[in-house]
Amino acid sequence: MMISAAIVFLITFAGVYSQTTLTLPPLPYAYNALEPVLSEKLMHLHHDKHFFAYTNKTNMVLRLLCNETKDGDKLKEIGNLPIEIILTRLGELPETYALSLRHNGGGYINHKLFFSLLKAPTATAAENKPTGVFLEALEKSFGSFDKFRELFSAASVNLFGSGWVWLYIDARTKTLVLNFTANQDNPIMFDKNHFVIMGIDLWEHAYYPVYENRRAEYVENFWRLVNWPVVSQRYIESQTKRSDL
Repeated sequence: MMISAAIVFLITFAGVYSQTTLTLPPLPYAYNALEPVLSEKLMHLHHDKHFFAYTNKTNMVLRLLCNETKDGDKLKEIGNLPIEIILTRLGELPETYALSLRHNGGGYINHKLFFSLLKAPTATAAENKPTGVFLEALEKSFGSFDKFRELFSAASVNLFGSGWVWLYIDARTKTLVLNFTANQDNPIMFDKNHFVIMGIDLWEHAYYPVYENRRAEYVENFWRLVNWPVVSQRYIESQTKRSDL
């Protein structure tokens, strides 16, 4: 989540601006709504501090990018695109911009999605399951919902360091894929037509204030929080959405 000192200096003194200004979305529920799985204190820390920092740092880089004089207007044009599209075009940017946007812009879209996929917890994970066409898709891809949950949980517990585990529609095979990324990388950075269905934040700031080093317990309780109607709607959208990236 580091940002280049040179970028900070230039932004401070250049007075630059961007037409693309990211805002920090409010949580779609109260800060204490996810207790006891995730505490009110943790949610304030995660949303108001970490997500806020990713938002601000991304905006700083976008402002500088839109004031860039190299390569004609190409960099300005990219800098004014939606952040989800910018992150599919990092290879077209100078390394300093690309690296900072990969970390901070990735952190922005990842957290925006993550918080939107949660809801007040059920008493047990067994009570919280998807239904309908999305459940059928999971059964087709993984054999059963329980098998999917087992594989997703194992990948989450065993991920080394900080990162995310994702379920997404693979752009090439058009099938559900379970995979992981390090740091704040997102599947769309590797193929713009991947469509992310859901993911879990495995940075320690997402769980340490409650679970300390007990990541497995956090992952187990995560299944009590998943808002399956929202996740299922994302799957339905993935089946009808044409790429506009």
